[in-house]
Amino acid sequence: MLMLLLAALLSASKSEIPPDLWACSNDIEVWCAVDSCAARPEAETTPMAIAARRSGEFSVCAYSGCWEGEAQTADVGGRLLWAADDVPFSSPPEGGFTADVSLLIIEAEGVGFVRVGGIASPLLCLRRPVDEGAGE
Repeated sequence: MLMLLLAALLSASKSEIPPDLWACSNDIEVWCAVDSCAARPEAETTPMAIAARRSGEFSVCAYSGCWEGEAQTADVGGRLLWAADDVPFSSPPEGGFTADVSLLIIEAEGVGFVRVGGIASPLLCLRRPVDEGAGE
């Protein structure tokens, strides 16, 4: 009986928690190729704005546009992962531009990592209620 009550309380409390929105940005920009990675000088770093929801929607914005879509997600012991393939860039150069997107956030620390279109950068992330992130 106690186990049934506990299970009912846990399921009720989970349904009241709104989905999370993570907002991330980078302090540095790192580019990686097959043979090496290098950080760009501070004056050449492109600020990134990243938003990701637990439901899978995400946007990774840099330069003049964003990679946006819906990813497969996983939560492995508080390590949150979004993965999507062939995501189009919102303002592509002539001929188009797609990239695979990998986003990892360590939930307890608010530290993350993004890999998209040659960029492989560490991130600082904050969790916000969905209503605070409206319009992102």
